[in-house]
Amino acid sequence: MRFADLVGHEAPAERLRRAAAEGRVPGAVLLLGLPGVGKRVLAEAFAARLLCEAPVAGDACGVCAQCTRVAAGTHPDLRVITREEERRDVRIEQVRELTRWLTLQPLMAARKVGILDDAHCLNEHGQNALLKTLEEPPGASVLVLIASSAALLLPTVRSRCQVVRLDPLPREAVARVLAAHDVPADRRDALAALAEGSPGRALALEGQEQTRARECVLEALPKLRDLPAHEVSKLAQDISRGELDAALTAALGWYRDVLQTTLVGETLPLRNPAAAAEVRAAASRLSSTTLLRQLEVVCDTIGALEKNANRMLSVETMLLWLREIERGPLAGADEASQWKSAP
Repeated sequence: MRFADLVGHEAPAERLRRAAAEGRVPGAVLLLGLPGVGKRVLAEAFAARLLCEAPVAGDACGVCAQCTRVAAGTHPDLRVITREEERRDVRIEQVRELTRWLTLQPLMAARKVGILDDAHCLNEHGQNALLKTLEEPPGASVLVLIASSAALLLPTVRSRCQVVRLDPLPREAVARVLAAHDVPADRRDALAALAEGSPGRALALEGQEQTRARECVLEALPKLRDLPAHEVSKLAQDISRGELDAALTAALGWYRDVLQTTLVGETLPLRNPAAAAEVRAAASRLSSTTLLRQLEVVCDTIGALEKNANRMLSVETMLLWLREIERGPLAGADEASQWKSAP
């Protein structure tokens, strides 16, 4: 991966490219952005540039011995740490091993580069284990942290890194990424609309299981106010057993479509055009205050799940709150909402 291969993120890429070209590479960089927005891709492009022995126009050449090994995943001076699939956190042993490795002299290149993905999944002990390296970076090393939430990182970690933020990509850029992954043309626009600027999320939604989870939510939300408690509970079980990220993304997209229609009518494209009739009906009966409150509940649920909250209980609580907010006496009014707390 090179800077030239990136789709979007021109400003963050240029910032890192300039730092490498001018020899002002920080000891620690923190890449922040939505899950799947392209942080790992940018980190790998930055690492390739730092290790390349013959950069071309500020980018890795792609053909030297260093670049060849980076592409093959065998470069001795590049190490990538990721969260193990069966775990919800990054093990502290992984962090300690990485920090020890960074203190060693490079074997091939002029420096060593360590990439720590899912840094927001480090517990407090794991983050504290990074502090010595962040405070006193080994002279011939660069540490790149990748995180989806700044709030889950300790202030002492954030303050010792140069922070680079990645914004959500426009729909056309997400569609280009989908095209590069051979997603059928008739699916790209719909997936890009649902992805909220995240190519990784769009690719995940392409799977059959993710599609079922999304459709389950989109079918339930328009009639949620009329569902009895036992049906809400069954719905929560079905959602929590499926691809939860896809379901919550669909919920966010639904409420944003309804809010957009409430505020500006049908002047902007919907994230889920197939549900236009249901969106129109919901927009006619719900105030912007109610919809903002419902969006807040979905976002709070996503935040709770990122902190390892119980899946089933979190989803059921979210659905019950969404239902009660919509049933509330102020659901169709513009006054401030009566609901003062969230799950």
